[in-house]
Amino acid sequence: MDLAGRYVRFWLSPSGREALNEIVRGDTDFETYVVAEDGLGLWVQLSDPEHLVLLKWEYFASASFEYLPEPMPEKPPAGFRGPGE
Repeated sequence: MDLAGRYVRFWLSPSGREALNEIVRGDTDFETYVVAEDGLGLWVQLSDPEHLVLLKWEYFASASFEYLPEPMPEKPPAGFRGPGE
């Protein structure tokens, strides 16, 4: 699932807490805007919209965001239909 363009709450892994301890102080979770996603991880805005931080895939243990699925297309009723129905 592409997380770019969403506000996401992240829970850091132990390696993520260690790597980002200067940027994300004390907390194991934080919410931020995801600008882009690539093979290395997620590019996020933590404070200044002009500066991005790479949140590597191995740096977070879990993520949570609001997801609004598209409505399911209506299917015609199953079964036999008589002539002219």
